Amino acid sequence: MVDDVCKTRLDEVVKTVRLQRQVMFSLCVFYFASSLVAIFGNLLVIRAIWKALSIPATLKKLLLSLAISDLAVGFFLQPMYGTIIALQLQTVDSQFLCPVALTIHIFVTLLLAGASFMTIAAIALDRLLAVSLHLRYQELVTPERVEILLTLLWVAAALGASVFISLPDHNDLVAVVTEVVGFAVTTVAYLRIYKAVRYHQNQIRCQIENHRAVETARVKRSALNTLYVYAVFLACYLPILFSSILLLIDNFRISFLVACNVSGFLVFFNSSLNPFVYCW
Repeated sequence: MVDDVCKTRLDEVVKTVRLQRQVMFSLCVFYFASSLVAIFGNLLVIRAIWKALSIPATLKKLLLSLAISDLAVGFFLQPMYGTIIALQLQTVDSQFLCPVALTIHIFVTLLLAGASFMTIAAIALDRLLAVSLHLRYQELVTPERVEILLTLLWVAAALGASVFISLPDHNDLVAVVTEVVGFAVTTVAYLRIYKAVRYHQNQIRCQIENHRAVETARVKRSALNTLYVYAVFLACYLPILFSSILLLIDNFRISFLVACNVSGFLVFFNSSLNPFVYCW
């Protein structure tokens, strides 16, 4: 069954390269270029976050988890996918990749995408709790509990990736449903954050000299800043959701396959964009 998933993914790449060489050549170049940006950018981000004193310990661990997954994407996934496309562009038979290398690539892709997806959702929920609970937040959300949560998220992502490549029947539909639920949960969390910030904004302005009001303003500003990470994430991940839905309708139409490959690049490109968002 694993080989069936692998063969399906490879056949999609082969067909797209054969019919849209110019597009796939451009994607190949972009994969290798964005890989360098993701590696060096996220190394700098990890160092900066690790040394930053102004970031709460709980949020720091969540951001480090996201940056590490982005670093792995740049170090492993982007250059490997670029290599697969390059082999097809050179008409090299890449069937030898399927049993081992491509299966590992699919597994790690799903693992890192799932971990990033759930970490983004965890960041949204963490900032929502920080805005809503105020002083009780530090009692309920501790660094130790965040570490446990992150461990569970990575284990869940690994299990999900294993199930996906082991059970090829209807796994695309399951992936689409999972993405829709994840987007819905995260979006609702940020809408509630925005509503809470707007509600308390006038009170904070009136009581700005009060230490507690200043601290509340800092937490709310932190919550809104994480919204930028989510906005970039949304822009990069929504196209793959739409293209996956199109492939469920017709997985033989070349325009849908091209859209899937381009949107797949955007998912990986998110790892190259995040360091700029952190910096800003």
